[in-house]
Amino acid sequence: MKNNHRQDQLERFFQHNPIEDPLYLKKYVKEHPDHKMAWYLLGREYAAQGKEGKAAYCFAQSGEIYEAFERQKITIEGPLPSDPSTVSGNTKGAEISNRVRNKGKWMPLLVLLLLLAVPAAIDSANGGMPIEAAKTAPGKNVNAHAEVQSAQMQGEVPGPGTKLYFSEGDWGRKLQQVLVSSSLSAGEAVIMQAPRSADGKWIEWNRSVSPLLSVTTEGGGGSSSALKYYQSQICSCQVADSSALVPVIEQWMRDREQAIVLQSAMKAYQAKTGSLPEAPDQLSKPYPDNLLPGLTPEMKEIFPQTLKMLKANPATPGQAQGTKQAEEGAQPSPESKEATMPSSSQPKTSSDPLREPLSIMIDTDKHLLALVSGDKIIRSYPVGLGGEKTPQGDFIISEKVRNPNGKSNGEFGSRGMTLSDTLYAIHGTNKPSSIGKDESHGCVRMLQADVEELYDMVTHQTKVTIGKGILPELGSGEGSGSGSPGSGAGRGKPNQSFGLPLQTNDSNPGKKYKWLD
Repeated sequence: MKNNHRQDQLERFFQHNPIEDPLYLKKYVKEHPDHKMAWYLLGREYAAQGKEGKAAYCFAQSGEIYEAFERQKITIEGPLPSDPSTVSGNTKGAEISNRVRNKGKWMPLLVLLLLLAVPAAIDSANGGMPIEAAKTAPGKNVNAHAEVQSAQMQGEVPGPGTKLYFSEGDWGRKLQQVLVSSSLSAGEAVIMQAPRSADGKWIEWNRSVSPLLSVTTEGGGGSSSALKYYQSQICSCQVADSSALVPVIEQWMRDREQAIVLQSAMKAYQAKTGSLPEAPDQLSKPYPDNLLPGLTPEMKEIFPQTLKMLKANPATPGQAQGTKQAEEGAQPSPESKEATMPSSSQPKTSSDPLREPLSIMIDTDKHLLALVSGDKIIRSYPVGLGGEKTPQGDFIISEKVRNPNGKSNGEFGSRGMTLSDTLYAIHGTNKPSSIGKDESHGCVRMLQADVEELYDMVTHQTKVTIGKGILPELGSGEGSGSGSPGSGAGRGKPNQSFGLPLQTNDSNPGKKYKWLD
């Protein structure tokens, strides 16, 4: 099937959303009893509802479609009623449903993959996921019992056609957008995602950005596609090895972080001076105008295009930009921003999905400081506070200084950032055992590696909010700092900390700092 035909079919199908209207599927199979794809989708719907017998019947009707996409074999063990509406939801032996119960969130993905890989003929699915299939005649009464055919998926080096797509929670919808818009040109499309916080309000970029699944297509107008799962919670299957994708995703994250740090610094310069900087070195002037200690070669390279982008679109510094749009300084439409361009094809000037300037939030209940961009937690660090002595409210960073009072091992550590020209500051400490406790006189204490990373990522004018219960609980597990994953410099890996070269004099030896340690 040609790509434009497949696009039309996808768009028509989603006019009747089977996820929100499962009755549409039931009606469809009655009108098209030989359509094995529809039987398979209806079986998935029953499985998600825990109706094992009905699901087993539908899977049996779907025959090789079930086998191709489940990588399981259907064997005949006895009769089932010919109408799924008469099958008991408690039928024994329906191990197919046991393996997929509570997997309702698969539905958006399965609808799309089946429409893509099996647009008109059943053999398309077998071509996309080759396995041994037990043919079942349409309409034949069988009892569907599944034998898992274990498929060892070995990691492969991502090819030049690999595309990364970042999902912000609804990966099924992301896949729908990708398929409808691009029909998956040749290569592998990987959908990746960061976990959400326990309260659902935050995307925890600091913990991990990891692949969920990928779809590989032959392209060239062909309909053959193959699916890999990288996380067990979205499939009852052997997950693929994602180790080859890790460095690719890590580099993509570093590019996004450098872009948002640069954009935040340029907006801070604008807030202080009334205009955007015209040259990179304006961001790393000597103290007291030291927004950043320096810029990486990559940040200097993207500075001209970032400046053009910010001048054209000053209200949204992190908004995604297409390559041509970024070069021309044009603002993308909401539709183009929302879906279609692979994250891995973003120009380095784009920080998307980090769309908001960096800011700091400090939770006095949890003794936690987070660097955030909108609803995304970029870094989290354990801190020492002063209990009721630590003020609450909104502040800005009004000063940054290296080695306060001329030394890196003093009471304020190696870095300090004054809050709104007060005696309160975020700084290091020579008392690391006080982290996580209320032992300061009101300031925010940080471990050395943590405060040095934060110092390189934020600038003057960065908003700082201090309050109770404003951040989510950290996950459990091994890590640096407080012992939680994603907490501390380098997202819990200090040797991978974000760092900038020192290209200016940002110390202030002539001043005696008297912060309320």
